[in-house]
Amino acid sequence: MAVLIVCTYWAYESAQLYVFQAGRAGILTNNLLFDTALLAIPVAALLGVFLGTLRYRKEQAMFIEGKIERHDELMFLQHWSNAIGIIILIITGFVLGFLFIPRTVQTAENIGFVMNLHFVGVLFFSFGASFYVTKGLFTGEIQHMMPKKGDLTNMIGHYKAMIFGGVAPKEEKFLSAERVVFPMWIIGVMGITLTGIIKIVTHFLSIPEGFMGVMTFLHGVFAIYMTLMLIAHVIAGAILPASWPLIRSMITGKVTEKYVKHHHEKWYEEIKNNEKALKGSIIETKSNKEKIPTINT
Repeated sequence: MAVLIVCTYWAYESAQLYVFQAGRAGILTNNLLFDTALLAIPVAALLGVFLGTLRYRKEQAMFIEGKIERHDELMFLQHWSNAIGIIILIITGFVLGFLFIPRTVQTAENIGFVMNLHFVGVLFFSFGASFYVTKGLFTGEIQHMMPKKGDLTNMIGHYKAMIFGGVAPKEEKFLSAERVVFPMWIIGVMGITLTGIIKIVTHFLSIPEGFMGVMTFLHGVFAIYMTLMLIAHVIAGAILPASWPLIRSMITGKVTEKYVKHHHEKWYEEIKNNEKALKGSIIETKSNKEKIPTINT
């Protein structure tokens, strides 16, 4: 939150008009961060990559005092960096206007401030996305998030049971619905990122006008796509009461054993089997130590 406040102040101060002297003639101008601080974007992305390559522990998941870790400590940083970045980008994008959406700011300072806030959103998003992708590749989490056979049917059954009652399909650590929509997030993130990069390149390179027009149009299309994805994500993951324990886990990192037993049966069975195997291993090790004969000298 402190980083967000500092970045917002940075965006505001940079947008303020000042007199730029060119010879004897003075003109009013301001600083757009896309021009003056462009290197901050790859720095934010590289910081995310660095954190994503850290060596994460491989301990077996176990219930401790009736709770279990669903997300590690740095997941909070990664998830909410992404969330803040996407929200800032969507809001500032709508304020600046695109496609059929009119611009709602007019003065140079206000336009500059919103543009600079858009830049701040890019920083948060670049950090969070690069962090998630790198960590997911190193830990195998991305592979677990890819859709499996039967996920679509299970997703329908899950929400049917949630809304109308009945027995829901058995779920793993990650819900079938999460895996079904994951490729949709990949499409949106790749689309908005690639078109956004091309728009950023125009700040220091000349791009053909026709090609730039296509990229601007596609950037707007992907912006609407990501907005709809975010709305659906918030409804399914935060507004529906059955999902409240999971949104709480995005803050605390933990869910209760009771919740896992009733909503993630396959994961619950996996955890219990791991606990039994670990206890058996401890007992066997202890037994072997007791069998070792002592040599008296």
